[in-house]
Amino acid sequence: MKLKTTSLMWKLFFAILIFATIIVLVFIIFQIALLGRFYRSNKINRTTELIYEVSAAIENQDIQNFIQDESLLVSNLEKISLDEEAAIYLYAKPLIITSNDKLLYSNTLIYKTISGGSFNKLEPTLIDEIWRKAKTTSYDKFYAIISVNPVPSFDQIQILSVESPTKQLTRDLSSQNDSIMCCSFVKLSDGETYLLVLDNKIIPVESAVDTLKLQLTYIAIIVVIFTIIIAILISRYISKPISVMNETAKLMAKGNYDVVFEGEGYLEINELNQTLNNTIAELRKTETLRRELMANVSHDLRTPLTMIKGYAEMMQDLPGENNPKNLQIIIDEVNRLNVLVNDMLDLSKISSKTIELHPQLYSITDNLIEIVERYQKFQENKEFQFILNYDQNVNVIADESKLDQVIYNFINNAINYSGDAKKIEINQVVENNYVKISVKDYGVGIKKEKLEYIWDRYYRIDKGHQRSIQGSGLGLSIVKGILEYHNFEYGVESTVGSGSTFWFKMPIKK
Repeated sequence: MKLKTTSLMWKLFFAILIFATIIVLVFIIFQIALLGRFYRSNKINRTTELIYEVSAAIENQDIQNFIQDESLLVSNLEKISLDEEAAIYLYAKPLIITSNDKLLYSNTLIYKTISGGSFNKLEPTLIDEIWRKAKTTSYDKFYAIISVNPVPSFDQIQILSVESPTKQLTRDLSSQNDSIMCCSFVKLSDGETYLLVLDNKIIPVESAVDTLKLQLTYIAIIVVIFTIIIAILISRYISKPISVMNETAKLMAKGNYDVVFEGEGYLEINELNQTLNNTIAELRKTETLRRELMANVSHDLRTPLTMIKGYAEMMQDLPGENNPKNLQIIIDEVNRLNVLVNDMLDLSKISSKTIELHPQLYSITDNLIEIVERYQKFQENKEFQFILNYDQNVNVIADESKLDQVIYNFINNAINYSGDAKKIEINQVVENNYVKISVKDYGVGIKKEKLEYIWDRYYRIDKGHQRSIQGSGLGLSIVKGILEYHNFEYGVESTVGSGSTFWFKMPIKK
């Protein structure tokens, strides 16, 4: 048993809800789980930029500029320290003193400006240790990672290059336990090397993370509630017109072709409604034609069969009625049945696209002459006048028998509707590289609004099924199929009271 699929409304609802949940989760991950990592990475990158800026500012400067409080250099350094909340120190090269066989370091503080950092004052021992460890590397600029929990642990100082400090870390930085100082060896105007220290404190983010957790909890709840409401509204807005269309389509599937697809929503739904309304209009038309076809075919089959049965019984019961005249009537009705059956077979092949064409080169002018001569001989007792107009012999490539069938149908149609005029013109006109064959009668004509329907099967101008008019009622439908299979142009021109002209056009083969 096939399970019932989920409705569009619920699919949209869950899709929107999942999307909102993903957004909230991403927000939580970046604001809580990765906040400290992003903060420290950004702090390291900014400190790297600062050490280059400050180093460039003091390179080759006179040492006296650091002593004068009003100097431009000091003002610039104080501004940087204030803006970045960092402490800037400049130390002279330490002196090496030997005491009790131990190597000691001593340094001199040249300049400091403190607007932040981890230490209000760097201890000389710490600077000595940084200088000593830095000299064991080839770094011109470097980071000194110092553990400050609870006091600086100078024996755990780690020296890292400023190029890629995060790749050289042997452990993750803790914002509570570590301080990062960026250092650089610089030369002043006296030619001596000095140690520039930039202490940029990493502020712990744990308290901020705790606050964000609480805020994001409330935000997540609010977002989920609003998402549910919005998802329901959107899903209903999108699915409601589709549901209405579905109910209407179910009625149409039951054979009710009087329904109208209605409903407003958005452009695609409106266009689909219009398309379905056009489709159902065509279905109504097809259903009407089907009923007319069944009625007409039944009538055309029943009438000759009734006549055949009646005359046969009469000839059987009344020996005096067994004469050639009554036999001819039976033969005529059989021929009428044969025409109807053949036309229905041709129309069936055309509708199922199984008709076979056998194109060949032949003279359509010669065929027109032969066809007109046959009609002149056959209809001479009925005083019909057939006029053939042509100015040259034309060759074409087409299925000869099928095009003859088209011409016969046009002429038969003209005979049936010529009225009292009994004059029919068959014209062959050469236009550029095309030949146009037309059949004109001078009968009642066809109203303009009915011209598009005359190619439909069993369509009659007066909508009355007249027995006096010969033919199966399928002729023009067959003509339409044959000409369209050949890809030939065709049409009809008519004026009420003046007659009609049926034509088709095809390329000439020279």
